Amino acid sequence: MDVKKWLGEENKLGYDIWSRKYKYDGENFKQWLSRISGGDTDVEEMILNKEFIFAGRILSNRGLNRLGRKVTYSNCYVVAPPEDNLESIFETAKKLARTYSYGGGCGVDISKLRPKGTAVNNAAKHTTGAVSFMELYNLTTDIIGQKGRRGALMISIDINHPDVEDFIKIKSDLNKIQKANISVRVDKKFMEAVINNEKFMTEFFVEDTGEVYKKEIDAAKLFTELARQNWNYAEPGILFWDRISNWNLLSEDKEFSYAGTNPCAEEPLPAGGSCLLGSIILPSFVREDKTFDFEKLGEVVQKSVKALNDVLDEGLMLHPLEEQRESVKKWRQIGLGILGLGDLLIKMEMKYGDNESLEFCDKVARVIVNNALKKSAMLAKEFGTYPGYKKECILKSPFLLENADEDTYKLIEEFGLRNSQLLTIAPTGSIGTMLEISTGIEPNFAFSYTRKTESLHGEDKYYEVFIPIAKKYMEEHNLSSQEELPDYFISAQNLDPMARVKMQGIWQNRIDASISSTINLINKTSVEEVRSLYIEAWKRGLKGMTIYRSGCAREGILTVEPKKEEKTVETIAQKANEIKRGELKPIAEDTIYYPERMLIGCGKLKVMIGYSPSEKCIQDIYVIRSGTGGCEKNIQAVAIYMSGILRLGGNLFMLEKAIAGVSGCTSFAVARSKGQELSQGGTCPTAILNILKKFEKEMGLTNYKEAAKKIITEEKVDLTAKHSDFKNPICPECGAELEVTGGCFTCRNCGYSKCE
Repeated sequence: MDVKKWLGEENKLGYDIWSRKYKYDGENFKQWLSRISGGDTDVEEMILNKEFIFAGRILSNRGLNRLGRKVTYSNCYVVAPPEDNLESIFETAKKLARTYSYGGGCGVDISKLRPKGTAVNNAAKHTTGAVSFMELYNLTTDIIGQKGRRGALMISIDINHPDVEDFIKIKSDLNKIQKANISVRVDKKFMEAVINNEKFMTEFFVEDTGEVYKKEIDAAKLFTELARQNWNYAEPGILFWDRISNWNLLSEDKEFSYAGTNPCAEEPLPAGGSCLLGSIILPSFVREDKTFDFEKLGEVVQKSVKALNDVLDEGLMLHPLEEQRESVKKWRQIGLGILGLGDLLIKMEMKYGDNESLEFCDKVARVIVNNALKKSAMLAKEFGTYPGYKKECILKSPFLLENADEDTYKLIEEFGLRNSQLLTIAPTGSIGTMLEISTGIEPNFAFSYTRKTESLHGEDKYYEVFIPIAKKYMEEHNLSSQEELPDYFISAQNLDPMARVKMQGIWQNRIDASISSTINLINKTSVEEVRSLYIEAWKRGLKGMTIYRSGCAREGILTVEPKKEEKTVETIAQKANEIKRGELKPIAEDTIYYPERMLIGCGKLKVMIGYSPSEKCIQDIYVIRSGTGGCEKNIQAVAIYMSGILRLGGNLFMLEKAIAGVSGCTSFAVARSKGQELSQGGTCPTAILNILKKFEKEMGLTNYKEAAKKIITEEKVDLTAKHSDFKNPICPECGAELEVTGGCFTCRNCGYSKCE
């Protein structure tokens, strides 16, 4: 089998990802498979059958140390939290830099650093606070390259730290901390104060001065602010630290503690901790008769646990730092997860998040955890337990008692465990895109996306591409549009967010580590709804969560970062007059294309509205067919002419005057007479214009002066936003829309990914 047969003959993007990210130099598929499997035929067979696959670092790096490369097999690390002194703070930056240079991502917690305004015994006399040192770690992450990209970083702080309010708000300045994810560690005491609307006391003891610094906060108000920051900036995320600490195999070992999480938060780890990742590819276990092969799943889980342990042993000396080598040797964490849950449920004809799917997923997860525990016990019998193993603590673990069946418990009681941590669910953004299946625990982000290609003449062409599971169903059932798919084809666009929280709760009950999680929300979601989602997540036992609301202010820095300039009412209002007569204004580099569905008299279309966050105006328009019907070439020409008028300095008022004399289209009249619901307007040009006017109104751009005022005061967040569609950031490499899944931004057009 060659790589194109493995990935699919038409899967050009998958091949590009494989060849660009995972294969080494000129190796062919057979050589690559032999390298990443370590010569293990069981692993080769599982990968060929698409039953299991390692995470990206193993796929790209395994075996390269024999060629003299200094690389790690681990995706994620947590460095020891910096102590409250300058030497330790800068030593932590050094550790981050060294880890990035080997290809690993890092988590660091800053809760030990004294709060702003407390005394220090140096020339400064008073410290700038814990939050000020985030810039140091952000800069370190930015400057250390990793094969064409930068390192990944998570910075966290405890809710009990007096600087937590500053921490929560830091990303509201879009120029700060762009190279790190941030999360707040909250506990039960704080959450109860939130629900009971009580005050909450933060406290910090400064050891070298004996000073006790206290600050009272309004818990409910702070939690609402945290939700508001998520609503508008997609960060900080929340880590439910009690659940992280109490729901794992080591919860009863009082000498063990987690120091933080990795960048996508699926791996809580001790100081110096690291984890190797791999995923079970769930759709491969659905039989032709739409039943699920639980027995085969159990076999693959056990083989996968062995495979990850083999990689752990092989890579033990390849970790960048001594503290990492010591921690991995002592605790032997592995992270076996899942891939393709969204596709699995579609194959089983189950609706993501309803009771049937939750019960089914619980059964699947129970098989995974029980077999993972069983295999780790069998490996302990053969090779010994992990060095930090304490039998009396493990056997009392509530997680173990809940998830091991009687036979597995007896095996552990007799032989112990080879690993202190076994299961996690990572984002799997690049790998899922490569294999053309849904990623991690997420539903499919969408069932189609727009692909841009360039012709030989340099002209951009756009195509609506359907993902394989939707394309196959549509072909088999002779469907022309994704709107005709059955209701169990659930995507991020039509998923109830509460159903997504319920699904994560089901899986978290069977996962001893954590789950990388992004809840995708439509633009009109309110701050209060975000707040409710987080409270529900806490009640259902999630270990962490973040949200991404489409069209939020954070989109700007996820695309191309434009040069900043001071904005005033006058400078913004004069934008339309800056273009010389007869010259087309170039499309702004940060233009985001927002899809709008259009129902016309003879078919369905998608209008792509190119909008620039930096210039706050529509830049471009193009139209593609979304099904059958429509005078496609004429409509494309209309869109081109409309774009031309806008790029020549015109506005929608001018467009309206230009088409004012166009009489109504017969197809619109006939369709309406039959009771069909159509887009507002009597012709395609007027329907497009009405969509543009609606878009401008929702963005507050109907008047230059009003728009300018809105831009200047945009930090005063509008809680009554009405824009209803998903508005995605664009890829900084090719300009296509990015999918937001599991904490990762992935491009279906070119394979770009951020924070895999």
